[in-house]
Amino acid sequence: MREKGQGGFPSVGREKEWFCMAEEQELLEQQPPEWYMEWYITSQASFWDHSRRERPEIQLPFSGEFDWAGSHWVVPGVYSCGKALVVDFCRQVEPEAMESFMEKWGLTPGNDDTRNFTKEEALRLEVESPMSFSFHPTALVNGKEFRSSRGSAVGYLPLAQLEATEQEGYWAARHYGLDLSKAWHIWRFSFPWNRRREVDTRSFDMKAERARLPGPSFQIQPGEQVELTHPVTGENMTLTAQGLQRETLGDLGFPDKEGWEIPSHCWKLSYTLEPPMKDFSLEDVLEGDQMRPKAPKEGEILGGVIAVASMASSVAIIGGADGPTALYVGAPQPPVCRVAYSGLRFQPVEQVTWVPIFPWESGEDRTVSLEKTQ
Repeated sequence: MREKGQGGFPSVGREKEWFCMAEEQELLEQQPPEWYMEWYITSQASFWDHSRRERPEIQLPFSGEFDWAGSHWVVPGVYSCGKALVVDFCRQVEPEAMESFMEKWGLTPGNDDTRNFTKEEALRLEVESPMSFSFHPTALVNGKEFRSSRGSAVGYLPLAQLEATEQEGYWAARHYGLDLSKAWHIWRFSFPWNRRREVDTRSFDMKAERARLPGPSFQIQPGEQVELTHPVTGENMTLTAQGLQRETLGDLGFPDKEGWEIPSHCWKLSYTLEPPMKDFSLEDVLEGDQMRPKAPKEGEILGGVIAVASMASSVAIIGGADGPTALYVGAPQPPVCRVAYSGLRFQPVEQVTWVPIFPWESGEDRTVSLEKTQ
């Protein structure tokens, strides 16, 4: 029984929970979708593609639970398809952590688009989200290794309105009998094989994807230094600007896109990092300008419709080490010079604010075995 205030209404501080329970009850009373009733799974490993282009799956008698990377995991569904082994992985997230995160950032089911935030905010939001986690599983079937080739993921949030785009997560959690008072991040992975086969033993090598942790942003000029600290390890390092110069698109060798204008101005920052850190990078704190259709010349008639939405993306440049470094036996090695580019823009900007991105191993590699249930 949930606490209520006078008049039968929720007490102060419980309005949102009461409303969400009503939303969940409404969904419970809905007729389950056809795909849920049939639970048709194919090698496409999609929660949304419910076509009948393949023979249906055979559910295998394997399941398991384990703790990894700070979370509890459930593997409730293992399926043999004609072209692949398909497995569902479910990661449990405490609802209190998700609710605190949403309140901190002012997120609601109708207002969770990262485009409403600055790039720096979006980076921090992604890192802080309890639902933010990526990994790469490899299946070991009867002693033979099968790598995942594709997958999809859905989420279930018990303290949020269940919008239409989130109903796949709800129905998947309900199908597997997961605890609906918890939040869940559910992945479906496909492990291709050339034929359906008998399965006697099964385990998975779980490898967490490196997280990208943003640090405090800064501006810098040639010859200046910035002291940086890894947000998790506390490791200190010194970034020294070796050069900062304007670049244009022609200098960078981008191919021309007929019918489109591409922003052409950016800044190139050359820098060293001591001590060096693998996979460290710098990014412009602001997004670059988006490509735009060229204005027609006088008298020119444009035929057809330009699909602007499909091309509406900013142009980015990835920088790295500045070419090979000569090695001299017995001589101390100079720091490797790295390069970072700002976002491309139609008009030059006077200065750039950079945000450092630190790599972080979000979980140790682990091998988990599933138990045979029959």
